[in-house]
Amino acid sequence: MTVELDIRFMGLDALRHAYADGTLTPVQVAETLLAAADALNPRLNCFTAVTREIALSQARASTDRWRDKAPLGPLDGIPISIKDTLMVRGIPFRRGSRATPDTPATQNAPVVDRVLEQGAVVIGITTTPEFGVGPITISPLTGITRNPWDLSKNSGGSSGGAAASVAAGLACVALATDAGGSTRIPAGFCGVVGLKPTGGRLPTYPPNVAGALSCPGVIARSVGDAAAVMDVLAQADSRDAEMADPPAAGWPDIGKIQLRALRVALTTDLGYAPRVSEEVIGRVEHAAAQLRDTGLNVERRHPEIDNPIDTFNTLFRAGFGYALRNFTDDQFAVIGDTLRAAVTKGRGISLHDYLEAQDARRALAATFARFFEEFDILLTPMTSVPAFEADRWVPESFEDMDDPRAWTPFGYPVNLIQCPAVTVPGGLSKDGLPIGLQVIGPRFGEEKVLAVAALLEFRLQGLPKIPTALETVA
Repeated sequence: MTVELDIRFMGLDALRHAYADGTLTPVQVAETLLAAADALNPRLNCFTAVTREIALSQARASTDRWRDKAPLGPLDGIPISIKDTLMVRGIPFRRGSRATPDTPATQNAPVVDRVLEQGAVVIGITTTPEFGVGPITISPLTGITRNPWDLSKNSGGSSGGAAASVAAGLACVALATDAGGSTRIPAGFCGVVGLKPTGGRLPTYPPNVAGALSCPGVIARSVGDAAAVMDVLAQADSRDAEMADPPAAGWPDIGKIQLRALRVALTTDLGYAPRVSEEVIGRVEHAAAQLRDTGLNVERRHPEIDNPIDTFNTLFRAGFGYALRNFTDDQFAVIGDTLRAAVTKGRGISLHDYLEAQDARRALAATFARFFEEFDILLTPMTSVPAFEADRWVPESFEDMDDPRAWTPFGYPVNLIQCPAVTVPGGLSKDGLPIGLQVIGPRFGEEKVLAVAALLEFRLQGLPKIPTALETVA
């Protein structure tokens, strides 16, 4: 591996050690990643903006601090990307839409403030489908975002640009959001780690159009890096009065979890998921076998539930119908078909139907809470299939299904119940595409979820560092 590639794929600890001993400087790292972004983004389309001047200014300040042995915190000099559903001061907050103004944001989202306070270096703003609507990253504003493992395939969504940037070595970690799998689905497709915390654990501002279904998330190349970033983000912010109190002792230490005491439930269909591919099932079964070999108790079980897609759709669409209620006719005319359908259906949802869906959501959460009294962890696939053609919203094998989210049956229930979940790479398909696994735990059970995810990461030995589609161009 060349020095340039070594730098691009370094993790948090390696970068911090290199900065501390003077082997590398944040300026060298930023320049390396910016050059790679210039070369690769035309092919991947993962950035809506490469923030060169901002990154170099931040990197120069970080280099001075490391030289003076006074880093601001664990993220000082760490190259990150930020999804275009999170405000960054001085950069247009477009949310993947032609209907939003091309004017710079006047403040940062809370999680953006937290990483900048620690000295992070922002390499770029990543692509999203319009307003984050959809498990694939195709936007009227930016077009198609492609998968670093195969440029003919999609990167998932809605944080497809974030996942692609990390998988391609264009950022060490990425800030994302998750309203129905939006952090976890692209992480699974791109062979990286996606962490969705307990709902309310991280501050949100402005309120997401999907309401309580959505929360910030983190994408990284290792479970440890994702956990380290989450520790920085889980700080109170007065702009979000509904945020849960931060852990008194900081983010849980996953190294202290007694793994063999954990009870793990395994399911490959949650009792309702259709057409889960044999390759996906095989990787989940293999992961479960690895946990058993380590001494964990793994039992084939799942909560007794019906598919909650109707509940999810009602709440999700109602949020968009309300949030975009003041869109002008001119704005509505330039939005894409996917967002238009969500808004139109959302505007037609009655108060009765909305409250009924909230009752169903609470009942679902109670069912999972009882399940997690018996089990500590639920292991599932992340999606029913690996990544598919880049210009499609639905895989060919699901074209005849009524709901376009039918191939994502493991993502949206977690948002409804507001539980933490982590996606980790489970291996490659016969076509060389990553297959993601999902580790779910009870509310505020991040330490258990992260500990099992880290164990799977170790036992499964990860994926090749350089995605195959980039080997000849990296």
